[in-house]
Amino acid sequence: MIKDFKTLRILVVDDNLLILMALSRFLRKIALVKVASTAEEALEAIGEQHYDLCFLDFILPGMTGLDAMKIINEQSPKTKVAFMTGTLLNEAMKEQVDGYAYTFIEEPFALSDIEGVVERVTVALNH
Repeated sequence: MIKDFKTLRILVVDDNLLILMALSRFLRKIALVKVASTAEEALEAIGEQHYDLCFLDFILPGMTGLDAMKIINEQSPKTKVAFMTGTLLNEAMKEQVDGYAYTFIEEPFALSDIEGVVERVTVALNH
């Protein structure tokens, strides 16, 4: 388990309540966490507060995760976006995402995958 980084702010965006609950419970042990179940809620949260890391689902009701990621990058360019997808991204989609996503997490994922992303972001922020 990584060290306690309570100053790290993480936004988790997913419409799947089980994923949202599991990730937030896990991440709250090491960071300040906010959850959102839509892209619109996520953008509102980004407008109110800076987040170091955003775990963002690809398929969301309303605005897609891809569209939200582009707006997050414009509004909060220092926020690292970990794009979560169970959908195989075709080459055209990968090209659209390149330059916006910090990393990709393929669903289903293990909490160790999440922990690895948090560790990399924490190291990057401390250098």
